[in-house]
Amino acid sequence: MTEAVAPPGPGLSFSRSLYRVDAVEAAAAAYAPVATIVVTVAGSDILATFEDPDPDLGEDLFDGFANHALYETVVRERADRP
Repeated sequence: MTEAVAPPGPGLSFSRSLYRVDAVEAAAAAYAPVATIVVTVAGSDILATFEDPDPDLGEDLFDGFANHALYETVVRERADRP
């Protein structure tokens, strides 16, 4: 099981040892219709900060985003294999 923990403020933190920056950015683009998500790198973490999230989604927004970031990471890692 991978771990995504909340940073200060509304958002999630992903370990760069497990997630790819480009994958988290792709998830942010996919979720653009329901929230503005700013992706930044802080040391060994990738931070996804949510601005103006759709209030109807609640915690499901964070859960779905974390799952999508993992999906994008797996797809990109597999695509990079020879």
